[in-house]
Amino acid sequence: MAFDLTDVTPIRTMPKLIEARCFNSVRLALRRFKDPCEIPLPGLRVRVILERKQWVVCSLINDFPLMAWVDFASRGRGLHEPVACRLHLYHFHAGLLMGRIPAALEQALGDRFGAAILGEGPPIPWPGHRY
Repeated sequence: MAFDLTDVTPIRTMPKLIEARCFNSVRLALRRFKDPCEIPLPGLRVRVILERKQWVVCSLINDFPLMAWVDFASRGRGLHEPVACRLHLYHFHAGLLMGRIPAALEQALGDRFGAAILGEGPPIPWPGHRY
């Protein structure tokens, strides 16, 4: 793992659901490019470090972790279903950002990686299927 959270104690932990489109975009980015993947969100003054097992949001000012999505329950789900996980909050103002980060992350992934992530390119053929 690129970002070690073992020495940081969360202020609060809560169950969350991540929209399928956001989760799938992150997984595609990690699969097609590199793991971990760092995405800056300058409008929110944070950067998101995406890893297969955790997504950590850090301050651009002092690199302190603000929140982290962990323990993704993605096994056995359909691609259209949201993913259950746990959200650790490490800063008392992190709750103000937690609702805005997934949409900003999805937008940043689209801006950075384009059609390769969002599936806007031509369909990928597989044997026995005709378009």
